[in-house]
Amino acid sequence: MPKAWLLRLFWEALDRLAYVVTDARLWLFELIHGPEASTRADETRETDRERLQKAFSEIGISYSS
Repeated sequence: MPKAWLLRLFWEALDRLAYVVTDARLWLFELIHGPEASTRADETRETDRERLQKAFSEIGISYSS
């Protein structure tokens, strides 16, 4: 029976390979279909960020996200 550390090493390598394959598939999908469209929540988040930056700059605090 193989040693436990060798078996763990095998599964770790297999896990990393699966991650790379998944990442490549998602990259290819986005390349073909383009980026996600922005949602209402994205627009709200951007508006909130702009309001925070304006409010902090008015009181002299630097704000970066």
